[in-house]
Amino acid sequence: MPKYQAEIKTVPTGSFFKVTTEAGSASSAKEQIEHLYDPIYIHNLYECREGSMISSIGDLGGWLILGAILFVIWIIVEYWWIVIPTSAILMIVWFYKWLSD
Repeated sequence: MPKYQAEIKTVPTGSFFKVTTEAGSASSAKEQIEHLYDPIYIHNLYECREGSMISSIGDLGGWLILGAILFVIWIIVEYWWIVIPTSAILMIVWFYKWLSD
């Protein structure tokens, strides 16, 4: 659910302070803030983006995995004449090891 942040004022002589709430839309976020804080003013209500460093690292990891998969596919296609015999030899060695255990 998206997070919304707003600056509210609860007393006429006080200063604004920030509040955060989770809601499905901006109107329901405004209703929640009104219900919880009973503010005089609600100013600058906006949806907080989740573009934090953690999600950026997660996105980067996904792109790196996709790049690695495409690189391996490129290697297999470009050097098939090396990959196929090497794979066959490795499969024979693995099968021999599996039979000897």
